[in-house]
Amino acid sequence: MTVEIDQLLADWKNKVNIASQNLLELQELPTYQRLCGGFGFPPVQLTGITQTRVTPALEAMNDLFQHFDLLVQTVDKAIKLRQQLPRFLSTQKSSEIAQLLTGASIELPGVQTPLAQRELLTGAETTTKITPAQLLQMMQNAFSVARDAVLAVDDAWTHLDVMLADAEAQILSLQNLAISVNQDCQTELIQAASAIAYLRRSIEQDPLGTSAVFQQQVQPMLADVKANLEHHIKQQNQIREKLAIAHNLLQQLKEIHTKAIATFAECQDKVLDRSILLPPLPEEQIEALRQWLMKLETKLAEGLVNPIIVGLDNWTIKAKEYIASEQQAYAVNNAPLQTRRELRGRLDALQAKALARQLIEDPILTELALQAKQLLYSRPTPLNKAAELITQYEKRLNR
Repeated sequence: MTVEIDQLLADWKNKVNIASQNLLELQELPTYQRLCGGFGFPPVQLTGITQTRVTPALEAMNDLFQHFDLLVQTVDKAIKLRQQLPRFLSTQKSSEIAQLLTGASIELPGVQTPLAQRELLTGAETTTKITPAQLLQMMQNAFSVARDAVLAVDDAWTHLDVMLADAEAQILSLQNLAISVNQDCQTELIQAASAIAYLRRSIEQDPLGTSAVFQQQVQPMLADVKANLEHHIKQQNQIREKLAIAHNLLQQLKEIHTKAIATFAECQDKVLDRSILLPPLPEEQIEALRQWLMKLETKLAEGLVNPIIVGLDNWTIKAKEYIASEQQAYAVNNAPLQTRRELRGRLDALQAKALARQLIEDPILTELALQAKQLLYSRPTPLNKAAELITQYEKRLNR
């Protein structure tokens, strides 16, 4: 029993020491002293959210110190009682010490009972006895509330000036960015600047309220402006990329259109059968496409973003259709010319073969070659007739 009592006393002495240290550190915080009016300064006249949260917490701290004194007195009483007794305690004395440390041995200050809550035999003041453990739990709860409130104020007082200064710098940066991209955000930014100016005046008396308003109103407002500007910049970058692609497509169209026109004209001059030819696009269509692109660029200078994106997408589709059409025209019109060149080469190869076989002077081969050359080197060339003569030449040569 002696060992158990001594261990119980040691545990409570340790708890008292720890509680004393934590209470002292909280008291020594500059923020706590400012709130309570330490070092000869009057306490801050709190308002708003800070007053609602901190004032009850500080009042609870006053009760906490009273409760701490009661706890210390109880533990000291148990320690003194143990010191007055012999090393080996009697069961009765051990019970007295145990009762102090574990029983309802602490009487709390009386609490006034409102008349509306009294019965006929209810006293005007109510007293309560609790155990040291119950009292310590009450103290822990009060300490947590006070600590959190004081540290919240400390954090707000420490960082609010910097946060507001950063927000003002952000407003200036957003204003410059808005001007650079030709966007009007002045209303929102002026509203945010006014809110910051008001918040600066409330930091001292209502830091928690100031922090809440800043986080719930000013920061989202600036975030929205920034997001809108970034979205606009992203759209402008997309437009610039689409415009670059459009100009590249227009250049491709001009080049293939020029080739298609040249091939069409050459084929008309050199090939007799013109029914197979495919005319290139009229110049008016190419010019209309160019004018359309110029109008889209003009709208971009006027700040119209969404219509331009849609317009560029439609323009790109049409330009690709035109390019495909001109590529087809070029391929179709170039085919007869390619056939004409191939027939010339084929005739030269056959004549070289005839020379190797010593048949170059064969009268029939000579006549067929002469007729084929006359057709292939005259304008316009009847390709079918020329191909038929070359086929006859080849058959006789291989006979």
